[in-house]
Amino acid sequence: MTATTGVAASGAPDPQARALSSMLASAHAAVYAAAAAGGVLAPLGDAARPARDLARTALDDHRALRDSLVAMLRTRGATPPPALAAYQLPVEPAGVAGSLDLLARIEDQSAVSALAAVDVLTGADRGMAVDTLVAMTLRGQRARLAAGVAPASVTAAFPGR
Repeated sequence: MTATTGVAASGAPDPQARALSSMLASAHAAVYAAAAAGGVLAPLGDAARPARDLARTALDDHRALRDSLVAMLRTRGATPPPALAAYQLPVEPAGVAGSLDLLARIEDQSAVSALAAVDVLTGADRGMAVDTLVAMTLRGQRARLAAGVAPASVTAAFPGR
């Protein structure tokens, strides 16, 4: 079975492998984006330390998620989709504000695939997707608050949508 097509060797669709593959593709993009934000923040000194910490947390968490998803797909006999060489960033991470905006947006985009996976996965896999969705939502909200977005407008009613 290949995860990129979500079709088992028997020809039957595997919606769970497709959901995990979608989450993995988002994790690959999030690793790239968090690294880009961290790279911009690295030379900015002490004033950028809180944003840099958020970028490091996002990078570490998305790397761990990526590695976990790769293992889950391989356990299912699926081929994990590879990372691309580069990704189109939703915003340019210029300075602290741009980097925080990027961090919030990548969490929102990643939450879309996690939310879709919650609908398809079962058991422990579903629990992982729920926990991942919660973590993405919290990281995105922290980035918005660090950027100075008013607390009343930070929380999305349906994260990932």
